[in-house]
Amino acid sequence: MSKNWEEEYGYSDAVRSGDLLFCSGQVGLEADGSAPANPERQYDLAFATLGKLLAEHGAGPSDLVELTSFHVDFPRHMTEFMAAKARFQNGARPAWTAVGVTALGMPGILVEIKATARIRDI
Repeated sequence: MSKNWEEEYGYSDAVRSGDLLFCSGQVGLEADGSAPANPERQYDLAFATLGKLLAEHGAGPSDLVELTSFHVDFPRHMTEFMAAKARFQNGARPAWTAVGVTALGMPGILVEIKATARIRDI
């Protein structure tokens, strides 16, 4: 999500507490801010956004300890979501909870992914 959204809605994309990084829910938007109609594209973009946020804090998918995903029209598109999740995690296995919801932050968004990672300072 954009830094403008952080200001407008009064939140942080990520907050570090000790060696833990708490990441707010990330969604999959195209560069123009639109939500792709293709579920797998949207899921890949959401995980890419999460990956970028983790990298900004010196972490990656293998550092995840927990994922929570919020899905519109759950469990529809879970096959596509699981494929995108597997590509992103590349073998990592954080604790994971999937939750069905009625709607998310803007029309067309199918998933929001919240995460907690352990930061390993070098």
